[in-house]
Amino acid sequence: MSLVDAHGELMLIACIAALALGPALHWLATRASRIFSLIDGFVVVGVLGLALLEIVPAGIEGAGWMGVLAIVAGLLLPRLLEPRLGGRQTHTAAAWIALAGLAVHALTDGMAVGGSHMHGNSGHALEWAVILHRVPMGLAVWWMLTGPERGGQRAAGLALATIAVSTIVGFFLVGVVPVFEDELLFGLIQAFVGGLLLHVVSHGVGSPSAHRAEAHPLLPGLGGLAGLAMVLALFVLPHLSGDGHGHEHGHHQEIILAFWSLVLESAPALLLAYGLAGLISKTMGEAPARWLRQGSSPREALRGVIFGLPLPLCSCGVVPVYRSLIKRGVPATAALAFLIATPELGLDALLLSLPLLGSELTLLRVVMAFVLALAIGWGLGRWAKRLDQESAEQSTDQSTDQTDQCSDQCGSCHSHDHDHDHDHDQHGWAHKLRAGLQVGYGEVLDSTGPWIILGLLIAAMIQPWLDTDALTRFGPNIQVLVFALIGMPVYVCATGATPLVAVLVASGLSPGAALAFLLTGPATNATTFGVLEQLHGRKVAMAFVGTMLAAVLGMGWAINLTFPMLEVGTGALRGASEHGPFATICAVALGSLFLVSLVRQGPRRFLGRLWEQGGHSHGHDHDHGEHAPCCSSALPSDSADHADHDHDHHHH
Repeated sequence: MSLVDAHGELMLIACIAALALGPALHWLATRASRIFSLIDGFVVVGVLGLALLEIVPAGIEGAGWMGVLAIVAGLLLPRLLEPRLGGRQTHTAAAWIALAGLAVHALTDGMAVGGSHMHGNSGHALEWAVILHRVPMGLAVWWMLTGPERGGQRAAGLALATIAVSTIVGFFLVGVVPVFEDELLFGLIQAFVGGLLLHVVSHGVGSPSAHRAEAHPLLPGLGGLAGLAMVLALFVLPHLSGDGHGHEHGHHQEIILAFWSLVLESAPALLLAYGLAGLISKTMGEAPARWLRQGSSPREALRGVIFGLPLPLCSCGVVPVYRSLIKRGVPATAALAFLIATPELGLDALLLSLPLLGSELTLLRVVMAFVLALAIGWGLGRWAKRLDQESAEQSTDQSTDQTDQCSDQCGSCHSHDHDHDHDHDQHGWAHKLRAGLQVGYGEVLDSTGPWIILGLLIAAMIQPWLDTDALTRFGPNIQVLVFALIGMPVYVCATGATPLVAVLVASGLSPGAALAFLLTGPATNATTFGVLEQLHGRKVAMAFVGTMLAAVLGMGWAINLTFPMLEVGTGALRGASEHGPFATICAVALGSLFLVSLVRQGPRRFLGRLWEQGGHSHGHDHDHGEHAPCCSSALPSDSADHADHDHDHHHH
């Protein structure tokens, strides 16, 4: 056994004692409802930070792409088991498995403390980082297990004791056994645990604890801000300053920097998009919406493409505008064509394509994007429109009862609609402009913001693992499949992706694969899927992904067969310019708006946006179907058919 100094043993004791602060804070919170609301928001954000910024990156670091699959398995497996085992049993089992994984993760904490002074390292930053992040861990364990259906305080105490023992074991294993030299298995465990933690936290939405926390509307949000500050201090700043957990530091830093770069790239377009979305909602008269509804389905799709051509929206910015168009009663045929064509046919992207990709590849890019938007807008849009109409008809019988219940609880819903009728008739453009901006940077941002953040996070986590040299070694047709799949979850701006694709084509990437990436990247990502699921249901969202993939694969293979060799432009190898101060200002402004949204909704409602389907928020049966009062959780849920009557203003 290696010799450790008294300081190391003292740090080990502090590391274990920090776990006990969690139960103490929880006990204090249960004695005062205001403190409970603060602590609840703090825990939700803290556990998310622990999972997303500590455990998940460590799992990907050790297991690579297999770690990504393990995360997805941990997140989705409990949902697949719900119909067979029941919601309560499934989520309880997921919580216990996640806690067992946390005990395994605690081994690395003990090893980090025990080995912090090895190899000539005399600093204490790593030790204190480990100690501090045990506080939210202890609080999370107590928070997840103290419910009677999950074992109560004895079970929570046993779980904390197991984590403490695991920490001690890791501390004394340093220098004795080459533990986890092969990181694959350990990385898979950590990645799976990260996915389970995300599932457990997200399924706390709608629980009795959530209702109790929401008794004081702003306090959960303020607690969430405190939790976010802790997350930044423990899981972000140490990796940027070089004080991260050993070998994990490099990958953590790459993810953080990639996320910030994506935010800088997206922020100007998002700020513009939210403003446009609100203005469309409040100031767009009936004429543009009527124009988009005219004619047959193919004409509607064509008009959707034309409508989006002058709008400078990227993949991130088009989603809020799409949502507003649907709420204005624009048919899905036109809206889906708009959703696909607008980010792919932006004027800036096309102008950049000419010098970087050459005239032939640029022309193919335009033609393929145009055909893809028309085909999916026409084919899938007609089906989505029928489903929306059926959903609206099914909900018509319930609308009167829901409205009466909402009126009884809040006493304001009907008068709210009435006031807006007068707003449209009696107030001028200044009022409409102000109201539109309030909707765009309020309701629309509240609804799509969580999905945009999730999409950026997924893209940032995947980006460091894109080995372009290895990917270009595949055959041309395999390249089409690989790059089409890569483009689907990655948050890609059409303009920003153009230099990357030009370099890859110059390095040997087939033109079909390049175009496949340029088509799936801007048009599909986690945000797009989530908003389609919100507005139209999961069937339409899944069909959109499948149809996009099939169409892009067919087009890419046809391009490789017809144009096997295409030269890129002379500017292909020039580096992209860095982001200027304007992008930074926009990023700060966008981040501030997201923080305001977090405080306004609270962490649980903020996360709840990720579980909306077809415009409705779905509860989770592990809490016996308990839901928040309708007005307190009201989300835009009216189908496009309601807006056909030009009464969409009641959504706001």
